[in-house]
Amino acid sequence: MARPVLVAGAGIGGLTLALALARRGVSSEIFERAAVLDEVGAGVQLAPNASRALDALGLGSSLDAVAVRPEGVFVVDAPRGRRLKEIPLGLRAERRWGAPYRVVHRADLQAVLLAAVLAEPSAALTLGATVTAAEETADGAALVLDRDGGPDRREGAVVVGADGLRSVVRDAVKLPRAVRETGLVAARAIVPAAALPEAFPVSHVSVWLGPGAHMVVYPVRGGREANVVLIGAVGDAAPEARVARWAEPARALVAAADRWTDWPLFDRAPAPRLRRGRVALIGDAAHATLPSLGQGAAFAIEDAVVLARLIAAGGPDPLAAYEKARIMRAMRLPEASRRQIAIDHMGGLAARARNLALAAAPTGALLGGLDWIYGWRDAEA
Repeated sequence: MARPVLVAGAGIGGLTLALALARRGVSSEIFERAAVLDEVGAGVQLAPNASRALDALGLGSSLDAVAVRPEGVFVVDAPRGRRLKEIPLGLRAERRWGAPYRVVHRADLQAVLLAAVLAEPSAALTLGATVTAAEETADGAALVLDRDGGPDRREGAVVVGADGLRSVVRDAVKLPRAVRETGLVAARAIVPAAALPEAFPVSHVSVWLGPGAHMVVYPVRGGREANVVLIGAVGDAAPEARVARWAEPARALVAAADRWTDWPLFDRAPAPRLRRGRVALIGDAAHATLPSLGQGAAFAIEDAVVLARLIAAGGPDPLAAYEKARIMRAMRLPEASRRQIAIDHMGGLAARARNLALAAAPTGALLGGLDWIYGWRDAEA
């Protein structure tokens, strides 16, 4: 492919795509609206499906320098503070799914990807370039840009929209930009590991389930800090009030956070396609999802490595092949994530039944329920 692949967006999906293309000898140009790729977001869970793909790109050592491999997940009944189940990860996850489960700060993951991309001569990154449109040309595709205060245009072989929740490139795929309001908000904070109550060990991911809300806590930055995410209804009170009826360790943890940032949560209804002509979508631009399964970044990574492989293979229509490979999985995730949120936020008798079922469930059955997510591997792997 003589002309470059044009990528809108330098998030996790866009950077992974550029790197995967470079590893296969395909050139790319990334255009990113931000003038600086600075620290955004908080933690990211890299389940085995994502870790496997990144390890195959040669990033395993760089990731392990900044990430943590948790030993397992503690699921806790938040009002009582009672541990319901430990779901093992660590070596058991590696044996079952063939790759580690990692947790990492989003900025650290982005830095690892960015360094790898910048080291590739065939991958170019332009910052401060806002994509205003994508379109097909007679023999390829183009991005219309606003950069340096004026319009610009760049043509390439294909265009890939990795431009997130508010994707502009969706217009060229004839899909609506509209997202679904979920009525939920994620309050996020970073807490020093030294300030964590004993109920939140940095060796594990902790998931606390309460009526109408749940909290996820896991280590980042090599275990020096913890990422805390408290998800509840939009319009609810401050984090301290949300956990006022939870067990004391949860209240103490929330009080230990210096600053909370609220992120309203949106997703998309499953789309009937992932491409049109020579324009394709990956990540949130294609299938934005709730964070309840921890798979937003992972699915963007999956999309990227599959698309890179198919473009490099040079078939008659690589974007159609990409859509065929990914569409069913992309349609399944948002609805599965919504179902998981509903389970996590149960109250009353429903919560009691959930807790009893979870406590009694064989570990193998719980792990088996994750096989469709964590056991994924690219067709070539």
